[in-house]
Amino acid sequence: MWNSNDTRPRVMTYVRRDPRLLADQIRPFQTRDVLWLTINGMTVVNFYRQNDEKDALNTLLRWPVPERCLVAGDFNARHRSWQTGQATNRGQEIAGWASDNDLDLLNTLDVPTNPHGNTIDLAFTNMPLAKATVEDHLATSSDHFTLSLTLPYVRPAPLQPGKVRVTTEDELKRFVEIVEFGATEVPQADSTPAELDELAFALTEECAGAAAAFRAIRRIYPRGFNQDVQMAKRGLHRMVRRAKRQYWRNLIDSFSSSGAVYKAVRWLKSPGPFQPPPLQVDDIVYETQMDKANALRRATLERRTSDEDIVNPWTSVCPPRSIQFSPEISLDEVQYATLNTGNTSPGSDNITVDLLKTVWHIVGTHVRRLFEGCLSIGHHPKPFKEAEVVMIAKPGRRDLTSPRAWRPIPLLSCLGKGLERLIARRLAWAAVHYNVLHPQQTGALPKRSATDLVTALIHDIELAFAHKKVATLVTMDIQGAFDTVMRNRLVLRLRKQGWPDHLVRWAESFMGDRSARVRYQDTITPFTPLQCGLPQGSPVSPILFLLYTEPIYQLCNPQGHFGYADDTAILSIGDTVDEATAAASGSIDEMVRWSAANGVSFDPKTTEVMHFSRSKLRTAPA
Repeated sequence: MWNSNDTRPRVMTYVRRDPRLLADQIRPFQTRDVLWLTINGMTVVNFYRQNDEKDALNTLLRWPVPERCLVAGDFNARHRSWQTGQATNRGQEIAGWASDNDLDLLNTLDVPTNPHGNTIDLAFTNMPLAKATVEDHLATSSDHFTLSLTLPYVRPAPLQPGKVRVTTEDELKRFVEIVEFGATEVPQADSTPAELDELAFALTEECAGAAAAFRAIRRIYPRGFNQDVQMAKRGLHRMVRRAKRQYWRNLIDSFSSSGAVYKAVRWLKSPGPFQPPPLQVDDIVYETQMDKANALRRATLERRTSDEDIVNPWTSVCPPRSIQFSPEISLDEVQYATLNTGNTSPGSDNITVDLLKTVWHIVGTHVRRLFEGCLSIGHHPKPFKEAEVVMIAKPGRRDLTSPRAWRPIPLLSCLGKGLERLIARRLAWAAVHYNVLHPQQTGALPKRSATDLVTALIHDIELAFAHKKVATLVTMDIQGAFDTVMRNRLVLRLRKQGWPDHLVRWAESFMGDRSARVRYQDTITPFTPLQCGLPQGSPVSPILFLLYTEPIYQLCNPQGHFGYADDTAILSIGDTVDEATAAASGSIDEMVRWSAANGVSFDPKTTEVMHFSRSKLRTAPA
C-alpha cells in the first residue's frame, strides 16, 4: 500500500487483455522502482532509477537473471557501450552486470533517448533476434522518447475453453440441425453403470459438440460469407452505434434530480482490469495465477479429508420405517426438473438450459431413460461429477491475500443438475411425509420457512412466560457445513432412516469419484479428485445435508430444537435463569460429544447465548 509521494510506485507496466497473453506479477524484492512480470514464460522487468540513487540499481544487480528475460527502463547512467564518452553514475557496473548475465544491449550506440542528447533509457535481453527502436515521433508528456521493443516469437498462452453463445434464430436453427443429426448415434443400452456413463457422455458431447462446431464455423466466417453481407453488417453496426449514442444523450438530458446523476456515474464506472495481490496461506506466498488457483483449491475445496469416515456403511440396520421411493420417472417430471429453472451458468460441458430447451424434442426421451436408469440401479454418471469452480472475491473491503476472502462458485452440468433437482424434490417431500426430519428443522423443505421457525420459537418463549418460567436460547453453527459430510457416514445415515437401497446407492455414487477444476482469472487448473463433502451448487446437497444432520435434533430435549440449514438452536426452559442455563449447558455438551463421534464440529466463534425473562436479571447467569 502507498499513501504518499515517498511510497508511491514509480514504475508501471500495462498488459493488453488478450486470451493469448498470460501475465503474472512476481515480487522477488519489495521495491517501488522495479516491476517484474512473467508473460507467456518470458520475464519482463520495468526499471527506474532516479539520478544516482543506489537502492533500485543494487536490487537489480543482485537479482538472478532467468532465461528469456527482458530488462528495460530509465538507468540514468552512461557507458561507452551505449553513448560515447566517460562512464558515469555506475555505468561500468551496469555494463559488467549485463556481460556477466549474457544480456545483449538492444540500443543503438549514440542514439539519444531524451531531448538533451543522452542515451539513458536502455533495454537488455538474452533473447535472440530482439531489437529496439527510438520512436521520437511518439511524443508523450515525459521528457523521454518512446523506446519501441520488438521481440521474437512469443509462445501464445494455452487458450482456455470459452463459453458457447448460440442466441439468434438462425444460430439456434443450425444448432438443432446438428444435434438432430447426431442423435442417431446415442446409445440405447442403459442397464449398467458403464452404459449409463456412456449415455450421459453421449448426451453432453452431442450438445457440446454441436455448439462447438457452430462456434468454429462462426469463427471462420466472422463477418459473413461474401462482400455484400460484410457491407450490410458494417452498415448495421454503424446504425446501432448511432442509435445507442442518441439513446444515452436523450437519457442524460432527461435527468431531473441528483439521484439520477449519481446513477449515471455508476453506469460509467468500470470495474477495470483487476490484479489481486499475492495469496498467503500459512507462511507460504503464492504469486502466479496457477499457483494461487491451486492454493485456493486446497484451501476451499480440500479443507477436509475422509480420515474420519467409517469403513463399511452396509452393516445390518433396523430402520424405524420403510420409505417408498419409486425409480419410475415420467417425461413431464424430467422436463420440469431440467428445464423449469433459470438459465444458470453451465458447467465444464458449456451446455446451458436454453440450449437444452431448444433441442428437448430431440433429447428428451434419452434424458428420461438416463435419469430413470440412474435412479433404478443407484448410479450417478461420471460426466455429472465434474465441477468447474470459479473463484470470486467476496464483496467489501477484504484482505485478498487470505483464502477466506474468496468465494468458490461451483458450476455443474445443467443436465446433471436436472437429475439432482428431481431427486431433491422427491427427497424433500418424502422426508416431510414420512416424518424423517424434525418438525422444527427447515431449509430446502416444502411448506417450511424461516418465518414458521421463528413463529414456533416465539410461541415456546411466550408459553414459558405464561407459566412464569425463563428461557435460554443457544444458537450454534455447523462449521464447514457441506464440507463436513462424509460419504460412508451419509450412506449409513440414510439406511438407518429407512430409505430404499437404490436411492442410498445413488447417494453413494453421487458423492464418490467427484473432481473439480478451478478457474481463477485467466487460468484453469486440471481436474483433481475431491475426497469428501457435498458439492456446493448442487440442488440435492441441501436436503442431503439435512438428512445427514438429522440425529442432532433427537438429542437431549428434542422439542426445544430448532434448525435452519446448518444453523441450529436449543431452547431450554427453567424456573430460574441458572436452571435454564444448566439445562442448556447439558444440551450443548451432548451435542459436542455427538459431533466429535460423527466428524462434525460447531464453530465457537458464531455460538451465541440469549436469556429471556419477564424480570430484569440482577446478576449475570452462572
